Amino acid sequence: MRLKLPTALFVLVLFTAIGFAQNPQKNILFVGNSITYFNDMPILFRDIANNKGKNVVTQMHTIGGAGFVDHVTNNNLYDLFRNTVWDAVVLQPGSGESAGASWPVNTTIVRGQKLLDSIKRYSPCAKVFLYEIPYGVPSSTTYGTYQTVQTQIKDSITKMADNLHLPFVPTGESARMHYTAQQDLLLHGSYNDIHPNLNGSYLIASTMFTAIFQEPVTGATAYGGIPQARAEYFHGIADQVVLPNKPQWRINTYNLHSDFNSIVNGNSVNFTNTSANYTALLWDFGDGTTSAEQNPTHAYASGGIKTIRLKAIRNNCEEIIVKQIDLGILSTNGFEKNRVRLYPNPAQSVLNFESDSPTSVKIISSLGQVIFQATEQKNNWQLNVSGLQNGIYFIVTESQPVYKFIKS
Repeated sequence: MRLKLPTALFVLVLFTAIGFAQNPQKNILFVGNSITYFNDMPILFRDIANNKGKNVVTQMHTIGGAGFVDHVTNNNLYDLFRNTVWDAVVLQPGSGESAGASWPVNTTIVRGQKLLDSIKRYSPCAKVFLYEIPYGVPSSTTYGTYQTVQTQIKDSITKMADNLHLPFVPTGESARMHYTAQQDLLLHGSYNDIHPNLNGSYLIASTMFTAIFQEPVTGATAYGGIPQARAEYFHGIADQVVLPNKPQWRINTYNLHSDFNSIVNGNSVNFTNTSANYTALLWDFGDGTTSAEQNPTHAYASGGIKTIRLKAIRNNCEEIIVKQIDLGILSTNGFEKNRVRLYPNPAQSVLNFESDSPTSVKIISSLGQVIFQATEQKNNWQLNVSGLQNGIYFIVTESQPVYKFIKS
């Protein structure tokens, strides 16, 4: 299904920068073992990211069977840390380390801290992520064992994240979402093999994109050699696992992050800062004016598309997010019809959809499935979304503009 973007009161995230707004090359390093390098997962990630306009270059330091116990004494890895300024680094503990089986979690944390200290010495503004690996399925009759071990991995990685003050990429939870719904072998080549097949690596790469850039991977057209419908299914899983549940993955708990929301009122826009772990802010409203306020209100003298930049700053590091707002044509009466208000967003139980003109509505999932449809024409809709799974959804109106909301 092709979605049309609305022209009124719709906020579109164009680019969430790892560091800067001008979209320079972003260097991302993956450190791990065969679970990382199987099927060239970092290349799949790179292709997805570049398809979404990110200008990413990836590099791997991956040794079969290795873990932090090996990486922490590897001079070649320290040379990589030293010789490139990295925008992001993804650290994959070994399979045994991930579950706290081969070494105590506290020992892996100490080794992880040494790696982190070296990364930050040479790339102080790098975003560093831990990689929660997906476990393999032992046999066709032991999906319960799979779930138990995957929970053990999640708990161990969460402990590492909290001690190292890092977010993690929940690729194991993306795999778990599929295997909870379908007890097949879609993500692995055989039972009792922890290595993902191409499907599994593509789901991992999609989850990496959503976690690192904090925006939907849905819409990417780099399918990595798998069928389009299957790739889009994996996009939906990644978005539903990551975006509504970022605190679980410690995303924005410790890291610098720039973001904001906005509400249009006539020719004024109320901006709400939702950034994390910053010490200073700088707004650029796209009309030659700036502000350092927390939650500014800005009046525009003309309509049209405005590009707003918010820079969050901490310890000489910065992150800039860029969003566009279409103000339409301003007049003394404010906006011309049709104005739409959608709140609260994210929504937990009830979503209010208000329109100046009566309209019918339907709710569509990120996979293109129609969840709710009504033909009645109303200005005000109170939509019960309590029964929906957490994730990204779209409201389509009679005239076909599309409005995105998150169920959390």
